[in-house]
Amino acid sequence: MHSLKLVLLGVLGFGLASSAQAVFFYSTGSSTYNTGVPGAVDGLNADDAWNLQGQFGNFLGTPISDQYFITAKHIGGSIGQSITFGAGANVGSYVTASFTDSPTTDLRIWKISGTFAQFAERYTASDEVGKNLIVFGRGTQRGAEYIGPLGPTDGRGWAWGAADQVKRWGINTVTGTQNSGSLLSASFDPIGGNEAMLSVGDSGGGVFIQDGGVWKLAGINYAVSGAYYSNTGVTGSGVQAGIFNQNGLYSSNANSGFGLALPGPGAFYPTRISQEETWIGSVVPEPGTCGLLLLGGAFLLGFRRLRGSLPLRGIS
Repeated sequence: MHSLKLVLLGVLGFGLASSAQAVFFYSTGSSTYNTGVPGAVDGLNADDAWNLQGQFGNFLGTPISDQYFITAKHIGGSIGQSITFGAGANVGSYVTASFTDSPTTDLRIWKISGTFAQFAERYTASDEVGKNLIVFGRGTQRGAEYIGPLGPTDGRGWAWGAADQVKRWGINTVTGTQNSGSLLSASFDPIGGNEAMLSVGDSGGGVFIQDGGVWKLAGINYAVSGAYYSNTGVTGSGVQAGIFNQNGLYSSNANSGFGLALPGPGAFYPTRISQEETWIGSVVPEPGTCGLLLLGGAFLLGFRRLRGSLPLRGIS
């Protein structure tokens, strides 16, 4: 039986070093790849989106108003801890004063003492599927190649590697939605370039979609596909890995049990901002237009295929 399985990207808790990867790539295992400001991404400058990813413990958060930022609930955190973000003269550290949790998803909104100099607009339309995205996260390097059941030439992806908690960025395409629309999905297609997958350490990072010349926050990193087994006789916790070909592999997690993975590539699953917009608006006051930071550039054309999602697992 095929099953969809989800592993959280922050299950190791707030402030603890994770044992698995951050944003990593089909094209390279270099530990320094995409660790600086993105510049032009598919013709659209994304430096401002990078600068709006604040360091919150070992994870990331994104300012969405002059006194509020949003991140993943499951990474934890405590009142009095700080988020640091910005670039150049705009680098600042801000102390948390309170938080509010979504009653239905993994989102948490923190209020700070003080005022953010910049913050992101939110993507509120429900047409994300098929659109290109840029994603941010922290964590580790790409690990050893994952070999499938057919032997040494049956490379399927890469295991999670050594933790380094370096902030990285990558690109992908929204391929669908899951969990009654509360999650977006983005498949790890074997197409090279900046095609990105996530793993433990990436929880809380932002997913941005371009809208009318502005990069807008569309999701918060939550979970990925896995863990994986090459046959039904394997015991233990399986291998945590980014897989671009799940055909014939088995997958398991604590929530969904064990079963044959869905065919095709693995995927990552951000919590969807648009579906939570009513709740977000009830927590965060409407910002003044002078405070908005427009994450600008030319319109980014979608170019990847729609694809079904696969087994999932958490990524803090």
